[in-house]
Amino acid sequence: MERPKSARRTRKESVLPPAALGQCLLPFALPILITMALAVTVGESWPRNIAPGSGLKLAGLVATAFTGAAVWCLATRQVDDRRVRKGVAILCAVTALMGWPVWSVGVLPSVNGIALGPEKETPMRMTRLEITTPSKGGRGFYHWAWLEPLSGRSALPQGRVFIAEAVHAKWTAERSKIVTLHHAKGMLGAEVLTGFD
Repeated sequence: MERPKSARRTRKESVLPPAALGQCLLPFALPILITMALAVTVGESWPRNIAPGSGLKLAGLVATAFTGAAVWCLATRQVDDRRVRKGVAILCAVTALMGWPVWSVGVLPSVNGIALGPEKETPMRMTRLEITTPSKGGRGFYHWAWLEPLSGRSALPQGRVFIAEAVHAKWTAERSKIVTLHHAKGMLGAEVLTGFD
């Protein structure tokens, strides 16, 4: 005796539906799409230059895990076979880990800069300036300053800071050794550089 069509539709399947394979790419594609949307809509109006030692890698890993788990639930909601569910979990984990750097340096620094706490000033010693070229054939140059704290009780640790070309030219001309960083705590807890003197 044949089952009614409604009973066939509600029964879970043991094979992966064709749309689920495309859904498994979402943990990687989603942060890229969000980053592009933020670049078009917000641009540089939210400060996103993170201070050394104050990254968003852990927050990026949490966003990665949440996205991967949510997509896995979405892709396997109609699948009953444990082997298929396990395979989809592995695929979602791999694509989610590919999206981890995009969350950490693309989406979350912008979100962190939405709301800033009180601004602080920290004097630091500049050890050197550096100019690098973008990887993968991009145009232009990146300008960096290597900074160390003046004392052990500094609010910021030593590290390399991204600076604008004009700041790089100014510090080169002045031969500055001590510079002042203006920074504030962002919405996600990472210190955001808001200016240089």
